[in-house]
Amino acid sequence: MSSTEQSLPHLLRFQIGPVQDFIAQARNTRDLWSGSFLLSWLAATGIRHLRKQRGAEFIFPNPEHQPLLNELFRAKDLKTLLTPSLPNIFVALLREGDARQIAKETADAITREWKNIATAVWDEGRSLGLRDRVKERFDSQVDRHLSITWQATPVTGDDLPAYPRDYRLNSRQLDAVRQTRDFRAWNSGGWQTTDCEKDSLSGREEAVVGGPDWHDSVSERYQRFFKHPNDHLGAVNLIKRVWHQAYLSKKEAFAEPIQKFKIRSTLAIASRGKQTSDDEDVSLTTSEKYLAAIAFDGDSMGKWMSGEFLEEEADLRGHHRAFSTCLSHFATNKVRDIVEKDHAGFLIYAGGDDVVALVPADEALACSRAIREAFRAATAEIQGRDQDKRPIQPDASAGIAIAHYKTPLQDLIRAAQAAEKKAKNNGRSAFSVTLMKRSGEGETWGAKWDSGGLELHEDISAAMSQGHLSGRFPHRVSELLEPYQTVDSHTGRYPNDPHFKAHSIISLEFAHVLDRQNPGKTALPLATDLTRYLQKIGDDPQTCLRDVIGLCKTVVFTRRNRAPSASLTPQD
Repeated sequence: MSSTEQSLPHLLRFQIGPVQDFIAQARNTRDLWSGSFLLSWLAATGIRHLRKQRGAEFIFPNPEHQPLLNELFRAKDLKTLLTPSLPNIFVALLREGDARQIAKETADAITREWKNIATAVWDEGRSLGLRDRVKERFDSQVDRHLSITWQATPVTGDDLPAYPRDYRLNSRQLDAVRQTRDFRAWNSGGWQTTDCEKDSLSGREEAVVGGPDWHDSVSERYQRFFKHPNDHLGAVNLIKRVWHQAYLSKKEAFAEPIQKFKIRSTLAIASRGKQTSDDEDVSLTTSEKYLAAIAFDGDSMGKWMSGEFLEEEADLRGHHRAFSTCLSHFATNKVRDIVEKDHAGFLIYAGGDDVVALVPADEALACSRAIREAFRAATAEIQGRDQDKRPIQPDASAGIAIAHYKTPLQDLIRAAQAAEKKAKNNGRSAFSVTLMKRSGEGETWGAKWDSGGLELHEDISAAMSQGHLSGRFPHRVSELLEPYQTVDSHTGRYPNDPHFKAHSIISLEFAHVLDRQNPGKTALPLATDLTRYLQKIGDDPQTCLRDVIGLCKTVVFTRRNRAPSASLTPQD
């Protein structure tokens, strides 16, 4: 770096990984929370180091509204303190000092904290049944795990055009660094044959603990964290499993909160609000066995942060301050109440525009919509224009996966993450639901938030709960519509027939079932809801059939946690 460049202010952008796989490798809700909080803790370490530098101005996130970075928060709300709320990306403007040197020191501080945590877990070795012979393997896996990438970009001027240009360049440069990052090749000193099991959660690393004999040697202090005697864990997943006890609980500010913090099990979440911890068991009725994972994420956040949706004369630096404050307010003040108070769920992570939560199956769609509405309200002051110069504001998409509570949790989380990507690929401002049947089959349904699909889903479900419709209603609609998806091998009729009027056929079949399954002839808004929904879907017959059938199957699946509706005499 030239002396001229070194004297300029610099944008510093950091990214810590891995994220999704690391979090998803979870046996239970405690693992999910622990992985998320560990990443937030490491991000907080880097942010604290940067904040000590003279002339450092944070762009994202806003550190003033982050519980882990705000001492006053600690005495006020211990539960909020233990909610993972820092993103794995943070950006700052550094006005003084050698930016590259400061960036290296910040990365070193994060790495040092990660190794301190690993050391604390190893030092509990006797209690955890660790053996000295696995020390080299443990250290190697710790050294290889963490990925920290950063980019320092000089800011060439304070004028309005210069800062946005340099900000976008900084983002592109970091993307390039991540695509060409260094990696350490695996080198174990030659071919070796071992009898080690692989990590049960990742399937990659050789285990450092595991098996029935090891399980019996674990001390009482840690026994409750290892319920599966046949599990084998590598160093990283072992650290994730116990770091809060081995390391975090020894921090003065966290000793009491960690002991009091209740982490509800998937059984407890499926049973709607019972405060059963992850260490206990709970008896469920047959109607209380399904839960949902929600993966919620803001749409086009990179473009919003880089100012691509703003007017050319807009003040991007002021926009960054306002946007970061809005996102922090949303994550720390809104999301927990929506998930836990309003929808009987458990919040895993809320960092800026990114949310991960577990809720009872029948709360999933309503909870997702409530989070989206809170996000829109929190960012209402952020206005921009799309390519056609139409006014827009930030929006978000959600992926939902619904499954039996005994479904492996990492499969459920990954399905929700995949559903979120599907919602974004379908045009954003949308949701996508994956129904994970115990038979191994899967169903999907998704729609735009404003398509009317949610309203139709809710009105059908409400009519069934109130006894106006038989529980057979969505089944029967699906049964009548599914044959239209089958193309006759001789005539090629229905979906491929230009004379096939999907809207009319679907509406008539729907009305027929509505008449037969509504013995009280109660006036219901379902026909109007359906018409609006079909208009939003479009005219493609295949899409119309798929989406209405998917909606009906989702109604059935999401109601599995509810008591049966009032007795009706179902008719064909």
